[in-house]
Formats: sequence, structure tokens, C-alpha cells
Amino acid sequence: MNRARRSLVRLERSPWTLAVIAAGGITLLLPSAIALFGPPQWLDAAVALGDTGLALGLAGLFVVSAGVLRVALRRRRLPEEAIDEEPANAAPSQDARDVSAHAARAHLR
Repeated sequence: MNRARRSLVRLERSPWTLAVIAAGGITLLLPSAIALFGPPQWLDAAVALGDTGLALGLAGLFVVSAGVLRVALRRRRLPEEAIDEEPANAAPSQDARDVSAHAARAHLR
């Protein structure tokens, strides 16, 4: 596995890192889009908030988007991964072999 692939896998295992990176992007993108495409009244209202109000609004946007993205970017385990993690040399019981054989052919019905 090459170096870039390993770092990507490491990022996938830590959902907070991806959430913070994406939240930073949203925090930069959303206010700039409003500044460019929003009506002038919104810009006047933003100026009226002052520096403290704007900083608190940006911090709130960052925190809320990081929280939402943390939940949205949660990696869900696939059923195939559970099969891959089973020990290869362990001998399954007869019941387990019947169940796994039945599950393997479930798509044929």
C-alpha cells in the first residue's frame, strides 16, 4: 500500500479529522457565498453585528457544521468486513457452515 493510500485510510478511521476539515471548508465557503451573492441588506446587517457578533457567528457555524459532519461522515461497517476479519484458520462448527452457506446463496432466490 502506498503512502497516500495509508494516509487516506488513517483519515477515514478518525472521523473528527475529516469533520473538522470539512467544517473549515463550509465556514469559509458559506459566508463568502453570502457576501458575493446575497442581497446588500444582508451585508448591511452583518456590518451592524460588529466584529464580535461576526466572530461568534463564524465560530458557531464551524462548531455546528463540525458536529453535523461528524455524524454524517461516520463510517458504517459493511457486512463483508465482518467476514474479512474472521480468523482464516479457525474451523467453524457445522451450524455456522450451514448458516454461512445459506447466507452466501441468499442472492440466488
